[in-house]
Amino acid sequence: MTGNTAIILIGLWLCYRAIFSIPAGNMSDAEMAVAGLAVAALAFWARRTDVMSWPGTTNIALGGITVLLAVVERVHGIDPLASFWIVLLVGIAVAIFALWSVLYRPSAQIAADSR
Repeated sequence: MTGNTAIILIGLWLCYRAIFSIPAGNMSDAEMAVAGLAVAALAFWARRTDVMSWPGTTNIALGGITVLLAVVERVHGIDPLASFWIVLLVGIAVAIFALWSVLYRPSAQIAADSR
C-alpha cells in the first residue's frame, strides 16, 4: 500500500510537470526516466500485497513507456506537444490505477475467486 501511495504522488507530479513546464510538456529526459523507473520499481514492489495484479502490471508497463519516451526524446527529440500528452496521460493513468489498488479491498472470498 505504501508503494501505491508513492506511485499516486509520482503520477500527480508527472501531471504537474507536464502542465506547468514551459513550453508545456518540455520535461527533462532525466526527470522522465527517473519517474518511469520509480513507477515501475514501486509497482513491482506493490504487486506483492495487491489484491489483484493488473493495476501493478499496468503501472509497470506505463513506467516503461515513460522511460522509453525519455530515451527516444534524448536520441531523436520529440515535439513538446506530443510529449505533453503522453506524460499527462501516463501520469493520470498511473495515479488512477495505484489509487484503485489502495482503495479496492474486497472480502477474502472475492479476492480468492479473482486470482
